Amino acid sequence: MAFSLRLTFVRAVSSTASLFRAEVDDEVVLHLLLDRGADSVRPVDEDGRPVGARRLDLRDGTFHSVNADDDFVLLASHLAAQWCKQGSTPREIRKYFG
Repeated sequence: MAFSLRLTFVRAVSSTASLFRAEVDDEVVLHLLLDRGADSVRPVDEDGRPVGARRLDLRDGTFHSVNADDDFVLLASHLAAQWCKQGSTPREIRKYFG
């Protein structure tokens, strides 16, 4: 089955952290915080406050407190990959699978 994902920069939360809206098939599924100061990507609420213990460690690529089928894994890994590739905070990431 074909699907798409989109990660859109919403705003800077601090000098090292950026808030993103994450969508799968044009439906918002969660918000993510790319925090370069903490070397992590975490799910957050729309105000940038952490939700739960899920986390992607940017130093070694390890996921913490995550189920393998979690949307967070797919979305956080694409956000981290683009951040590493570009060397800066991406404004938008779109991927189509199918």
